[in-house]
Amino acid sequence: MDQTGHLWKPAEGIDCALKTMEVVSWIPWSNSEVQTFLCLVGQERIHRDLDGATRNEKTFREVSQLMAAHGYQRTSRQCRDKLKKMKSDYRTIKENRERSGPNSLKHWKWFEQMDAIYGKRPVSIKMESGLDSTTAVLDPMMDNKCFSSCVGFSTTSHLANGSDNKPAAAAMNTNDLNLTQCEVYQVVVTPKEMTKIENPWRTLIWNSEKRMELMESIKTYKPTVSSVSQARVLLIGPVGAGKSSFFNSINSVFRGHVTSQAIAGYSSSSLTTQFRTYSVKAGREGKPLPIILCDTMGLEDTKGAGLDVEDISSILEGHMPDRYQFNPSEPLHPDASGYRKSPDLKEKIHCLSYILDATKVFVMPEKLAEKLKAIRQKANLLGVPQLVVLTKVDEACPLVKENLTNIYRSVFIKEIMQEASSKLGMPLSCIVPVRNYVEELDLDQNTDVLLLSAVIQMLRFADNYFDEISDQLSNIQNKE
Repeated sequence: MDQTGHLWKPAEGIDCALKTMEVVSWIPWSNSEVQTFLCLVGQERIHRDLDGATRNEKTFREVSQLMAAHGYQRTSRQCRDKLKKMKSDYRTIKENRERSGPNSLKHWKWFEQMDAIYGKRPVSIKMESGLDSTTAVLDPMMDNKCFSSCVGFSTTSHLANGSDNKPAAAAMNTNDLNLTQCEVYQVVVTPKEMTKIENPWRTLIWNSEKRMELMESIKTYKPTVSSVSQARVLLIGPVGAGKSSFFNSINSVFRGHVTSQAIAGYSSSSLTTQFRTYSVKAGREGKPLPIILCDTMGLEDTKGAGLDVEDISSILEGHMPDRYQFNPSEPLHPDASGYRKSPDLKEKIHCLSYILDATKVFVMPEKLAEKLKAIRQKANLLGVPQLVVLTKVDEACPLVKENLTNIYRSVFIKEIMQEASSKLGMPLSCIVPVRNYVEELDLDQNTDVLLLSAVIQMLRFADNYFDEISDQLSNIQNKE
């Protein structure tokens, strides 16, 4: 094991060796890893350095170090090769769109981000190599199949007699081609996404009885203030985090099948343009549950785009009417149509839930983090309890994607939650992970349990709000 914690072991069935070499790990890139990578190479300084030089190994080493800081172990060569491949894919999709139009059937999930980086300038076709001498030597060897991608290396070597790769062997062995023994090492990397602890750090029962118990608790919930029959929970978060999908998922659980009442999907800007208040019904013709989920326009990190922070205060205090059309350049004002000048307690927000994409917490733009902190300050002043709901946990961690019950055994998910806690200044107990229904047609028991557990936390936080109101009323009555 080396000083970085990597386990080194000899590759089996080969009698050649490289004492100093950059070893390639063949672990596939996860979505969260690619997301982090693009955010890094898209930074102006790094993008400029990569686009302006043919030998930029130093910059790729920096990218590799930054990836490591986010928990991803990728060598500079891997970063170079990944960017080269993504730029090639981007050019192909872009050319296809130019020929067939923007509605072309060819779609690539990273096109928008790549276009944001390279769309305003031609994609450089310069060689992003800048390889050091050792890595440069490996290129012809790999091209000639000396190493195979299945285990990282071939089980046979042509170096012993120097017949097939003399230039490479000469460069590695100071022109001595009489190479009789070479020892190759293979690095085995266990990324944080694949690290699992034996005992879960939160206890959650995953069975049908628990699912029914949670559903019944939500159905029979009653606010402690008699003038309020339904707790109002506000959902806010960045574009694409899954606010509308969260409501659809909760609605699906109680309907007994996957539904899509709220507009949801993938877009670079918010699909939700109105303030919406949604009641959840117990069954197709059942009565509304004692909770209202309020959906909003997505937050964006640029000024004058997305939900205006000033509109948050209007929503929290109950001034904003249902179906109000958001205007990013002009927040709601008292003279607007439908503005509630003296809202009742039942029209105010009783719990604020930040909906965050788990795959983007580590790479959250600074301006977006500032907006969330500003919203948190407003909610604190109004005494509104706050909760963080992390979506897309299955995309963030392969262990969770494999089995959702690993959620509280995943080291990486806990680190994401801790990062969200740090960014928003909220305790870990105020952060819950969920998995929305976005591609399924049938319900899943484990997904339901996680979603329902989040709703239970929202109702508990709403109770805290009602308790504060009750205490304030009691103090006023005592003074009188």
